[in-house]
Amino acid sequence: MQTEVRIVAFGKECVQQVIDSTNSALIDRIEIDDFSDFNHGEIDWRGQLEGAHWLLLSSSTVVLGDSARSAQGAGMTFAEFEGPRVAMIVDMPEDSSRLAESWGHVIKRIRQIHLIFLMPDALLGIAEIEGIDDSELLQKIRLMGMVPQVCAFDPTTRRIRIEHSLGSIDSTSDSKNPADWLANYLHQLPKQGPGNEGIRIASGAI
Repeated sequence: MQTEVRIVAFGKECVQQVIDSTNSALIDRIEIDDFSDFNHGEIDWRGQLEGAHWLLLSSSTVVLGDSARSAQGAGMTFAEFEGPRVAMIVDMPEDSSRLAESWGHVIKRIRQIHLIFLMPDALLGIAEIEGIDDSELLQKIRLMGMVPQVCAFDPTTRRIRIEHSLGSIDSTSDSKNPADWLANYLHQLPKQGPGNEGIRIASGAI
């Protein structure tokens, strides 16, 4: 029996781009009109997350306002109990000067995150914040937070990099852009299994 993958999504632009690129998984997006001001207590996280494979979030959401930050934190906490894995897109906030702030919130909750995906511009900015070469950043994040998977996709070269608990992948993919690659990866990973070969197949590595 084929696995039907379900993703619950909360966030703005980069989250929307990923779910727009998903044509096979079941998507439940938590619709918010104004992220800067809403009643986060009205989100039924337990009901939303029941039976889901992934909770898809973005790091920049937390700088949109207190409600957005509280809602995202609550979603991550409920995910620990309800079963879905947290996939965190680390993206550049609209105000790039707040990247360190949004990254700091990821670090605070890093033990609740199963997969970190670094958008290209955020990757370079965080490497600067951490004071290390961007080629070493993924491995450092994985080891620092014991994150099962840390990933990146270069849209210019279509290079994919994945640091995971069983090793690493450095290859290329047919995906068109970061959102397209991540959408496919989140859809394929539950089907292929968590082993090294399953990760490689799900990544679409050529």
